[in-house]
Amino acid sequence: MSKNGIKSDTEVILYGDFNNWFAAFVFWVFKYYGHENLKIMNGGRKKWELENREYTTDEPQLQATEYKSAPPDEGLRAYLFDVWRSLDRIDSVMVDVRSPKEFTGEITAPPEYPMEHAQRGGHIPGANNIPWATAVNDADGTFKSFEELNQIYQPKGVTSDKDVICYCRIGERSSHTWFVLKYLLGYSKVRNYDGSWTEWGNMIGNPIEK
Repeated sequence: MSKNGIKSDTEVILYGDFNNWFAAFVFWVFKYYGHENLKIMNGGRKKWELENREYTTDEPQLQATEYKSAPPDEGLRAYLFDVWRSLDRIDSVMVDVRSPKEFTGEITAPPEYPMEHAQRGGHIPGANNIPWATAVNDADGTFKSFEELNQIYQPKGVTSDKDVICYCRIGERSSHTWFVLKYLLGYSKVRNYDGSWTEWGNMIGNPIEK
């Protein structure tokens, strides 16, 4: 942060490929360490290129700063013990944002990274499978409307009155859903389980469903 000229009050605009999959993960990490002035560029690189906007190869000349992060905001992050506690609670809901084949255990690695396996396939008991990319428009990668997003999550019991925990493989895809629920739909009780299936699926004794 310091070497890239970022101060604690700098506005940071994030974008990337895969419909802003990794941009959302960076957003979550920044928020976790207390950086508040953040935005995600709606549509990411996909929309930028569809609109034939320019790129540059110039490297910006930035003056180094003395960036100081805040203590971690643990209200944004779920840990293994949080997931265990939520398993039998009616006021909690798990959202598995992976592909349907990962959810059922047919495959143990995401289609985009087929070599990154877990020891076991399946999903956390009781989790709802709502793939992360259902929140975006296929044509340009922009987020769907407020009404459309509500129709994706609410019928599956993912409502704002519940404690919501999102997970995927390592927390990057689930950070996209976390962003949608928290910042586009206004959910106040939503956390990202960044241990995700890499932790849960590789630990002997953790219950799984297929």
